[in-house]
This record gives sequence, structure tokens and C-alpha cells, in this order.
Amino acid sequence: MIQLINKKENIFGDDIAFVENWDFSKANLNEENRILAITQVASICYQSPKALGSESLYNRLMAESQGLPSSSFEFVPVLLDPTNEKHKEILALEYSNTKKFGEMICDGKYLLTNYRALVYDFENNPKAYSFDIRTTYNTPEECNIIKEHFKVFLFKVDFPTRSQMVRHRVNWQELSRRYVSGKRVPFEFYISEKMKDVTSEGGTTEQILDICLEHYYKALEDGVKPQEARRIIPQAGYSQIWGGFQPTQLENYFKLRLDSHAQWEIRKTAEAMKELLGE
Repeated sequence: MIQLINKKENIFGDDIAFVENWDFSKANLNEENRILAITQVASICYQSPKALGSESLYNRLMAESQGLPSSSFEFVPVLLDPTNEKHKEILALEYSNTKKFGEMICDGKYLLTNYRALVYDFENNPKAYSFDIRTTYNTPEECNIIKEHFKVFLFKVDFPTRSQMVRHRVNWQELSRRYVSGKRVPFEFYISEKMKDVTSEGGTTEQILDICLEHYYKALEDGVKPQEARRIIPQAGYSQIWGGFQPTQLENYFKLRLDSHAQWEIRKTAEAMKELLGE
């Protein structure tokens, strides 16, 4: 139901960076699929494979912050059809998060939005609706429409590339180094071609990275929490991050990041994404 479609490995030429293309189109088919989708995202971010499909994790993420569930809920796409009476009621409000974070598709025939927006609208103003809009699911036919328009990728990139990526207003969820220490998931580093041969009084680029890593582990031994110790990790560190794109968001990403002026590393992410969608 939530599955990996294809993958582009070694996008930076170091056998580490990659882009994966995932199918989340059936995430709103039923409650079970919602749990699978949300915990799939969270299991990567918290590096807890056993959490996949966990209802307790799902409930914890739902209550993560007062009135607004985890951003992993944004990876459950919801298609609203103005000809459907219940959907029409959801769309009737002049202003809503459902509309704010949605996009009209198929020449304005449908609104593509996400489950987090629905939850937020209902919890903020339940009296605005005659039913619990959180129980709105999509049909298999509607899921097929979603599949054509909602694209999800999992990236493994360095911190500076990640920072450029999140400037795009799309659905993001990243590996949490606040909770996932280097002891549980070791750090990996990206050293660009131009940085490989740079040597200073402190040593080579690789030696300096090793010094920072040693300092990090010493901090953990001294009782410093990972959320504090991570500050010493260099920008060359790798991270994993999910991205969920609606059509206009994906078009804008390609327009900016496939451009010859874009930095090489982020351009490689866009090239890999485009190749995966074309396969």
C-alpha cells in the first residue's frame, strides 16, 4: 500500500547519497493505510523500523503538539471533489488550512490537500461541520488521481543541500538527530572534490571531520544529550529527509534546481527525481 517505486543511488559519486521515489497515493484509502504512511515517515525520522504500522506511535504523533499533529501527517494526501456532498461541506469554508495547503488539480476539478490540514481544521472548529471530517477517506479511483499528482521522495543528502531543499514550501520530515544519536546511527560525511585536497594546520578535511566526531562522542560519554552534542557535527554531515510534492511545488523545484546556476549537489537531486519519475 505504501511502497518504494524506484531508487537512484550514488548521486554524489560517493556511494552514500541517494534519492528514492515512493508511492503514498493510497495513504488515505483507510485508517490502516494512514497509520502505515505516517509511521513509514516517522520510522525513518526516528530510525525505528519496528515502529512501522505502530498504532501507539501514530497516536503519539497525533498528539505531538496541541491542536496540530506531526508534520508526518502531511504525507497522507487527500483528494476533495466539489461534487461530493461531504467534500463540498469541507470546501464551503471561505478560509481553511485544507484550502491553504491544497492545490487545485485536473483543471480545477479537484482539490489536492493533506490529512494534517483536515485534522487541524476540525480540531480548531469542529462545530463548522456536520460530521467529523477526519473520517474522510478516498476511493480507489480517487487514489489513482492522487498517484498522478502527489509525489513523495526520500533523500539522503548533506546538511547544506538539505538546507537549500527546505527553502521550498513542500512537505518535509527529516531524520531527527535530537533523538537519534551517532551511537545508534553513525554519522556519514560528504567531502566534495574541491575539499578533498584542502589541508590546513588542523589537518586534512577528513582529519578535521574525525576530530569533530571524536569530540561529539566524548560529549555523549560526559552525559551531554545528543540534541546538544550535535552542534559540533560539521555541515558535511549526511541527513535523510522526506519530501512530499504537489504538482506546482514539483514544477518549481525542477525549474530552479535543474538550472545550470544551481549548486551541483542539489541539481543532482533534481536530475535523479526527474529520472525516477520517467522510468
